[in-house]
Amino acid sequence: MRRLVPLALVAPTLALGAVLAASPAQAACDSGPLRTELKAAKLVVTGTVTEIEERPRHQRYTVTVKRVYAGSATTTLELRAPSKGAACALPVAEGAQWLFLSDGTSAAPIVRRDGGSTKLSAEAATVVADVLGSGERPAKGGNDPVEVTLEKVGAAERYGFWQIALPGAVLAGGGFLVLLLARALGRARG
Repeated sequence: MRRLVPLALVAPTLALGAVLAASPAQAACDSGPLRTELKAAKLVVTGTVTEIEERPRHQRYTVTVKRVYAGSATTTLELRAPSKGAACALPVAEGAQWLFLSDGTSAAPIVRRDGGSTKLSAEAATVVADVLGSGERPAKGGNDPVEVTLEKVGAAERYGFWQIALPGAVLAGGGFLVLLLARALGRARG
């Protein structure tokens, strides 16, 4: 019985420590909610990666663009990204379909994991359609870029009370249960 009390107190503390000590480098490269990233991006396209060129300090992707949701792009687009081993690199493979987001501040747009770029999935496509609409197809074989301009209509979505308060309430409730358990085990022992 004596061994249970310290174990009941130490186990939740160690579990919380493991969660809080998760890889800081990975956490630094995690992007925010896709809806938020889409609203902030200057260039949003979906397409298939046709070529990956490894350069000394970065990678260059050649992408066949399927849809342009924001910004301007031709049927073929060149993007820059961090090298494979670098922080915030994308796990891109040739032939894969991706949703690329960029702030559009350079001639060759830069895409990173912390900027919201992600492998194209049904869920991501649904979010993009909800936030930015159906997009435009680039002109086939043309060099004239398709430009998509967005007009801001509504205010930014805010987190609801329960989305903010619930995680804290769960942690507080868990701590309270641990204290009750320790008290009950202490009474049983004494």
